[in-house]
Amino acid sequence: METAPGTDTKTLVHYETKDGIALLTLDDPPANTYTYEMFQQMDAAILRARMDESVHVIVITGAGEKFFCAGASINMLNSVTPTF
Repeated sequence: METAPGTDTKTLVHYETKDGIALLTLDDPPANTYTYEMFQQMDAAILRARMDESVHVIVITGAGEKFFCAGASINMLNSVTPTF
């Protein structure tokens, strides 16, 4: 399991750059459903790309063969409050 830098949290959004392109890959098999933790990592990755003067384009993709992102995690939606 890969962890996010400086944490014990699983890396759900991988970040890489090449030729002015930041590639963000959602990686939470099997369907890449998003959770609060994924939101946090996505925010950090987008901010990282925005602050990198060599990045001109952000591409978001999904790991795996079937899904880019199936949407919100039902488990997360059951546990959040309306002020989430």
